[in-house]
Amino acid sequence: MVDNAAGVGIALLFILYFVVIIGSLVMLIVALVDIIRRPDWQWKLAGQEKILWLLLVILVNFLAIPSLIYWFNIRRKLIRVERAAATGQYGPGHMTYSGWEPGPPAPGFRPGMFPPGWKPDPGGQHQFRWWDGAQWTEQTWSQPPPAP
Repeated sequence: MVDNAAGVGIALLFILYFVVIIGSLVMLIVALVDIIRRPDWQWKLAGQEKILWLLLVILVNFLAIPSLIYWFNIRRKLIRVERAAATGQYGPGHMTYSGWEPGPPAPGFRPGMFPPGWKPDPGGQHQFRWWDGAQWTEQTWSQPPPAP
């Protein structure tokens, strides 16, 4: 009976070891693919170094700890930068080695293209929000717009 229990314990330990090794390998691959596919400008705006995280994940992947740190911490920063750039928070331009460089506006954009006034709130929190001709303000209106 004791020998049978020891055999079951060793089998469970082997299964646990196998799951940890395979899980670490899978996490390494998933993290590497995500690190490589992200452009350099995202890394720079997030204040991170792409090469550093590549080396950490490849060389120090003990129990997938660097991969997990990347996935649950650094990746979130990169996603925030990606979303901010998609909404135009960095303005028109492009990323260079020295940082974000303003550039010409996007094709088709003309300053003053939309005159100031009450417009439907893009955030959907209120019925209307004041557009000052260049950006949305904090002024909101939740009834029919006032007469001009």
